Amino acid sequence: MTPTPLALISDDASLLIAQISGEGGDWQANVETRLDMRTEQMVFMWPSWSPDGEQITVSASSQRREEPKLELWRTPLNEGPAETVFQNPRDGLQVIAAGLAHYVNWAPSGRALAVVGNVGSGLAVNLVAASGQGRPQRLVDGAPLYFAWAPDGRAILVHRAAQLVLFDLSAGSEGPNQIQRVRPSFRSPAWSPDGSAIYFAKPRPGGGAIVVRAQRSEIGSGAAHEELMELTGPASFVTSRSDDRLAVLTLAPGDAEGRSLTILDPATGAQQPIIDRSINGIFWAPDGSAVFAFEPQPSSTMIALTRYDLNRNGEYVGSMRLARFQPSAEFATMLNFHDQFAHSHQIVSPCGRWITFAGLALGNGGSGRRGFGPQNGCYIVPTDGSAPPRRVSAGSISFFPPNLPTDSS
Repeated sequence: MTPTPLALISDDASLLIAQISGEGGDWQANVETRLDMRTEQMVFMWPSWSPDGEQITVSASSQRREEPKLELWRTPLNEGPAETVFQNPRDGLQVIAAGLAHYVNWAPSGRALAVVGNVGSGLAVNLVAASGQGRPQRLVDGAPLYFAWAPDGRAILVHRAAQLVLFDLSAGSEGPNQIQRVRPSFRSPAWSPDGSAIYFAKPRPGGGAIVVRAQRSEIGSGAAHEELMELTGPASFVTSRSDDRLAVLTLAPGDAEGRSLTILDPATGAQQPIIDRSINGIFWAPDGSAVFAFEPQPSSTMIALTRYDLNRNGEYVGSMRLARFQPSAEFATMLNFHDQFAHSHQIVSPCGRWITFAGLALGNGGSGRRGFGPQNGCYIVPTDGSAPPRRVSAGSISFFPPNLPTDSS
């Protein structure tokens, strides 16, 4: 069976690659250092995989006081030199969240990157060639910023503050097209898998919000948006990678946590309630057969990871608790913006057999340098619940590629 790569940041801020092989709880990890912090004299943060799983970007921060730098590097999965593709200006050397210097979202083609970084005056989305050639193009700045690539890579949908704007990147385009300018009722917008429609939410008269769909061909025409689902408050939603369904949460005002997880099928209008309790983040199984929810535990810093199963008709058929853990600062950041990171970072393996998290698992997941004492690290757990979480390596954050590299499939 082909090993599945997992990129992680070690406890000494190096970039490691673990090759996961085996089945269920009977898995093994061959861990190698890809970029060593001491050799490169740089601290590395937050890996981001290319769509084909053959390249990784990683933020790199200089430790030299006389020459401070904050850069984005691109490195191949296997052998080959790392190259700088983006540099922060000298007045923008601050991270944007705990352990997160840049947010990177690869274009579907793998030829470009959308990079959120600090530019001194605030945050900005920059379009960067994956080759590192040419100058970055400032697309938009401001905060908060959420965005999603069109599946064909020819447009980016950006939600900045109260604005929802479509940036057409094709040659000869007439520029950005404003879709909505009202108080925000959602965070990250979403595309249908075929790119023919977009999803967002708008305020409902009298309170609450409405999840709507707009056809891409009708944007800018003044056509009415199709109303799909009413909510009692703002929404976050994540589209399945296998079909058009959305996993929808209702957010508490000013809070990253959501409630009332519902599966929405835009094709039929069907709404399948799953649970109604606090949730930190949701992620789909690659085949759409389940959603994974991270749920805060009452009077505790622990989070529970639960799998919620769906049958072929999209009906809820049961659940299984997979893990309890205390998240790392980096993993907590990802959960706070789960709907944005779902566009770009995969915590479920492309084969669907494993899910990864970072922090301190209940039971520690095995011995290490400190025996059986508390050990923070990057873990994986079989999604079928056949074994408890097990630690891959000491580290702060880890991600699977969206697809296996072509040379190993």
